[in-house]
Amino acid sequence: MNKKEEEIQRKLSELESTVLKEQTDLTTVSHSGGSSVTGSATGKKTVITTGDDTVPRNDGAYFGGLALIFAGVVLVFQHVKVSSGLLNMLGLGSGGFALLFLPLMVGIGMMFYDNKNKWGWIVTALSCVLLIFSFLATLVINFPPLTMAQMVIMFLPFAIGGALLIKGLGGKKGVEQAIKANLTKKEG
Repeated sequence: MNKKEEEIQRKLSELESTVLKEQTDLTTVSHSGGSSVTGSATGKKTVITTGDDTVPRNDGAYFGGLALIFAGVVLVFQHVKVSSGLLNMLGLGSGGFALLFLPLMVGIGMMFYDNKNKWGWIVTALSCVLLIFSFLATLVINFPPLTMAQMVIMFLPFAIGGALLIKGLGGKKGVEQAIKANLTKKEG
């Protein structure tokens, strides 16, 4: 009975040491190109080794950078005012909007009369494309006057987010390796 308890204690201590070792250092070896990825059990830091180069990557900095860039886009979108000057550009004022929908209504009428009529589908599709392009071409985008402090606060997340994004990729070497990895994926 005593030998069995000692053996159980020995196995438990071996298991405990193995688990602790795996928690402190998780190593995965990739078979393509001889590179290895090392990270902690929390998954926040990753080290990529390719030959002699070791590139530390930080997931927190990467996702923090993406979040700051997104926040910068939201801040810019909050300040930009978009309006349409479509009918004024055409010289029609606000009452001539029906003229743009006339070919669309004719095409839809042709389609309802005979749904196999190719000309009805063509007129409808071209009218929709014309309406969309004419609307997009005449958008007026205004950037209201801002103080210098507001401008800096609005564009600062882009700078910090970009820096954190590059840091999260592993700096200059990490960005180069990411680009090389994407190029080899596309070629292969």
